[in-house]
Amino acid sequence: MNPIHDKDYVCLDDFQKVAGERLQSSSFNYFADGCNEQFTLKENREAFKRYRLRPKLLRDVSNIDLSTTILGEPISWPVGLSPTAFHRLADFQEGEVATTRAAASVGSVMALSCVSTRTIEEIAAVTPQGVRWMQVQFFKPRQQLENLIERAEKAGYTALVVTVDQPFPGMKYRTTKDRNASLFTFTGHANPVNIDITTCKFDNTATWQDIKWLKSFTKLPLVLKGITTSDQAKNAVECGADAILVSNHGGRQLDYLPATIDALPEVVAAVKGSGVEVYMDGGVRHGTDVFKALARGARAVFIGRPIIWGLTCKGYEGAKQVLDILKDDVEKTMALMGCTNINEIEQSMVVHQDYYRQPTVL
Repeated sequence: MNPIHDKDYVCLDDFQKVAGERLQSSSFNYFADGCNEQFTLKENREAFKRYRLRPKLLRDVSNIDLSTTILGEPISWPVGLSPTAFHRLADFQEGEVATTRAAASVGSVMALSCVSTRTIEEIAAVTPQGVRWMQVQFFKPRQQLENLIERAEKAGYTALVVTVDQPFPGMKYRTTKDRNASLFTFTGHANPVNIDITTCKFDNTATWQDIKWLKSFTKLPLVLKGITTSDQAKNAVECGADAILVSNHGGRQLDYLPATIDALPEVVAAVKGSGVEVYMDGGVRHGTDVFKALARGARAVFIGRPIIWGLTCKGYEGAKQVLDILKDDVEKTMALMGCTNINEIEQSMVVHQDYYRQPTVL
């Protein structure tokens, strides 16, 4: 078993550096790329740096409890895995099987992408006790979506993550310029196995009424992924969403969307009193990022690309090390902030940097 840290991998960014050397350029560009000028991709991370921490001192922090619940299910810490595609590009042998094993090993939740390279049933068999969600979106023909849902229900998945911000794929300059990048997803081990990509197309006619239809079609809770504004959040509540994942698709769909850490409080305020849980993803790399998101209203945060980089570097062991490093960092951050459990995190403990530019009243 590898230690949490070693000379090559101390933080999550270390995995991306090595992955960039090991993956084919087409594969690396696919995972790393953002849309257009990549403003939102960069802003997701830069925005975290604009928030400052205000810890409580001289508290007994000898025992830290990171546990929480999402949609009523217990998890060991408030970090989950966002749906990301084509894991066998990063880890030929296991792909998403390695990912779900890593998630289960640290008591986390994994959302399986509908364009995964391992089947819904394989993932369920590997981690029968793990918390598993299934990501879906609206396709033509609709039967492919219905089939995904029925299989997920039968295999014991406990929620659907519904991507609502992708009527079309976003334009990605670097990936488009790489002539090989459009080929790898349709061949060999990287081929999606849960949908037929030769006949399945994005349904760009989908509306909020389709969310209501989806609510009537399944008994699974719905987590709407791609919400960034209050009006979207209110629509989600009205249409029966059980949770919202504040997300800009990792900066891959529409450029110049706000960073998710900035958009988060608006969404939290919009659903207050509804019982709808709010999560976020985008740019999370450090324990302080997790803490900031929780203080600003998220019940849990999700990560995507770091798991891909971990898989690329060491397969299962790499994915697990990514999660171990982040979990250790979250625990240390909690202790340094004077919090022994998630409920002790207060909104006032995280402020925008402009707080310190205001005139001081003596």
